[in-house]
Amino acid sequence: MQGSRQIRRPGELSYPPTVSFHRRPQGRGRSAILVAASALLATACVDAGLPPDCDEAAVTREATVTVNAMSPGTLEVCRAQEVTLVVDPDTDGVFHIHGYDNAVAATTIEAGVELRLEFVAGRSGQFPIELHPADDPTVDIGILTVHEP
Repeated sequence: MQGSRQIRRPGELSYPPTVSFHRRPQGRGRSAILVAASALLATACVDAGLPPDCDEAAVTREATVTVNAMSPGTLEVCRAQEVTLVVDPDTDGVFHIHGYDNAVAATTIEAGVELRLEFVAGRSGQFPIELHPADDPTVDIGILTVHEP
């Protein structure tokens, strides 16, 4: 029916509904801010806060473990380093580093008995360290941070 018009009542939708997209103009100022923020973020992630011994092939980190905490709370190393972790527990339980299950098996710790764990920091990121005490629920006690060198 050429030339016929449809009469719509107020609030009535047309079928098929039409959708249109309008691109908002972006000024140079907004783009420049996004580029600057991205560069700042990338720089901060790459080199800020690296451990001072990041260029060493092997490092040792020490931590004291209690029933609900680890001191220091964060252990920092760099990817590809050979890590010796010396744990001095004040409690019994199972010590576990999430994300490093294949490199560091969950290990039973006993109060007063020093434990040495050796592994290569093969993955960068932050990995929760947990303690599974004998009679208590699992407790997040710290973080292993592995930086990109």
